[in-house]
Amino acid sequence: MTAAAELPDLRLYTVPEVAEILHVTEVWVIRQLRARKLPGRKVSRQWFLTRGDIEAAIESMARPAIAPKPDPAGLSRGSRRALNRRMAR
Repeated sequence: MTAAAELPDLRLYTVPEVAEILHVTEVWVIRQLRARKLPGRKVSRQWFLTRGDIEAAIESMARPAIAPKPDPAGLSRGSRRALNRRMAR
């Protein structure tokens, strides 16, 4: 086995690179890092993230798609709201 095969991925990504990977703005990434919602490390005045940090960010942002429950009467949300307002009078 070579020495390179034994080493973990040590590449550090900067905020612009992470923003491009996640398809978000740099401002969003910095806000999430400051709020500690994204894992990362600040060295001097610059933030860095590892590949594992980026994968953790993707996992934390992922949420299952939940379809809205259909109205039993077949009404849209706006129609249901209007009907409820009329009935409350």
